[in-house]
Amino acid sequence: MLLLPNWKWTLAAIALTPRLGQAGFGLYPEIWPSVFGSIAYADQAALSSDHDGFTGGELIPSLATCPIAVRWDLRWKGFFFPFYAAFEGLSADQRFMFDFRLQCDILASARPGQVKIDGTAGYERAKGAFWSMAQRELRPHCIYQPLSAADVSLGLIVARHSRCPFAVKSGGHGKFAGESNIDRGLTLDLVHLNRIEVVDDDDGQSVIVGPGNRWLDVYTALEPLGIVVAGGRDADVGVGGFLLGGGISFHSSQHGWGADTIREYEVVLANGTVVTASPTCHPDLYQVLRGGGANFGIVTAFKMEAIPHRGIWGGMVMHALSETPALLKAFIEYGRNSLKYPKASAILNFGPDFQTGDTWIWYNDIQYTEPEVMPDGLRDLVSVPSLADHTVVSNLSAQTMGLAALTVPGRRYAYWVMSTKLDRTVLRYFVDTWMEEFEKIQPQFRGRFFRPTFNVQVLTAGMRRNMGRNGGNILGLSHSEEPLLLYNPTPKWMDAEYDTLIAETVNTVMMKVRAEAGRLGQASDFLYMNYASEWQDPVASYGPEMQAVMQAVADKYDPLGVFQTLQPGSFKLKGLPGGRVGPALAH
Repeated sequence: MLLLPNWKWTLAAIALTPRLGQAGFGLYPEIWPSVFGSIAYADQAALSSDHDGFTGGELIPSLATCPIAVRWDLRWKGFFFPFYAAFEGLSADQRFMFDFRLQCDILASARPGQVKIDGTAGYERAKGAFWSMAQRELRPHCIYQPLSAADVSLGLIVARHSRCPFAVKSGGHGKFAGESNIDRGLTLDLVHLNRIEVVDDDDGQSVIVGPGNRWLDVYTALEPLGIVVAGGRDADVGVGGFLLGGGISFHSSQHGWGADTIREYEVVLANGTVVTASPTCHPDLYQVLRGGGANFGIVTAFKMEAIPHRGIWGGMVMHALSETPALLKAFIEYGRNSLKYPKASAILNFGPDFQTGDTWIWYNDIQYTEPEVMPDGLRDLVSVPSLADHTVVSNLSAQTMGLAALTVPGRRYAYWVMSTKLDRTVLRYFVDTWMEEFEKIQPQFRGRFFRPTFNVQVLTAGMRRNMGRNGGNILGLSHSEEPLLLYNPTPKWMDAEYDTLIAETVNTVMMKVRAEAGRLGQASDFLYMNYASEWQDPVASYGPEMQAVMQAVADKYDPLGVFQTLQPGSFKLKGLPGGRVGPALAH
């Protein structure tokens, strides 16, 4: 195919001109305005044909009773013929640049003001909203900020049929490079999908929450109404990634993880169709969205159960290293008794002193989801002699702002995860091994900022019990109520030259502790997706049965594997994010 010197604009003009589109590229004239304008509403009959990867109408039984929000009525093979024709004869690098520049131009023409192009002030502002420095360093060719589910659908279709790799950002709190941003591709930034709406249902109040919110936005909107939801404990964390990975809340022992409290999802499928997933509409999709990550669609709204809120007691309590034996004993007892005290929550945080960085200390987060001072379920923990006690009665938003202060934006972070059974011996071994390994490398930082921190939590019996609600989630944990320990290394630093050193040191700790847990019969396979590193495979930890369920659902709703191949950075159904290959790191 002969390409004119200004081939990019030539092809964009072909794709975007209604007259040419109607005449030669397979678009129905009466439907054209809907392609880049108003929503095209679909009915069951429209989806029964071979369209965008669905063959034979697998979705038809449930579509007959479930609402379909939007479907772009275009024949993609005709509409995107110029893309495929232009690819012929181009080198790999030429195809790469062709792909991205054209799709950015198409979206900018179709949705003026919603596309931020590299080199503009709007682009830099959007890129600066990512929490981790590793994510900020990536440079997508453009950042698309849709205003509606229909806009998300359009962006996904353009990315899919131009074969453009993409990332999806909710709050941008991903840890590693590529988790919710991309280099030289398209980033769909859901920041403007920030709906917060309280609705009355037959089974009580619900809150519809858009993925563009952060949890501080949600809590400050709901607290005056006397309600909250089972959302994040860090004010800066985004709604979307938190809920798709499961989502541990202060309320989780009583109500379940955040995903267990979702009544409905609005989700954009790989073919651009927007559907509702609930226990009665697409129940298979509903199940896998509860902990399965970004493998099945782009969620544009979550309908969550409302939880009454009168206030919360809690805050940070700091302890000297010498209190470690008493602290770990009280923490394990809290975990064993968690069914008796479902409103109690405790996180052990460990690391160098905030100011000097040269003394190991504990700075723990203790919460109780009622305005009750020193409740029984946490009394032993708080009674351990402390260096400082900042517990107060406040509201949920204030408590989450306290946790956010521990993980400020703009640094480099390495999150990892491991679980074991609830055992004090293994927990103490982890603490000792952590100090031993990181004290070895501390001199290499030569006074530069470095904080080798971790936290430990209890995956309580109440959490596991609630995972069976509404047909069960996909995490593979609801078969038992045995509490587990969840270990979450969270080192933070500033200089990229230390990335490998820190990853290797964390991995050394994790491998040693995993081996010790196995020797003592205390090992557990589960990996919490929201804490996992790019070198871990949380989906595999759900077990082969749940993996098979997820693969079957992905094959049904995304038969061409769009979310497995074009969205490289998130956790996949098979393998590591972004196709990473490396040593056998902690799993």
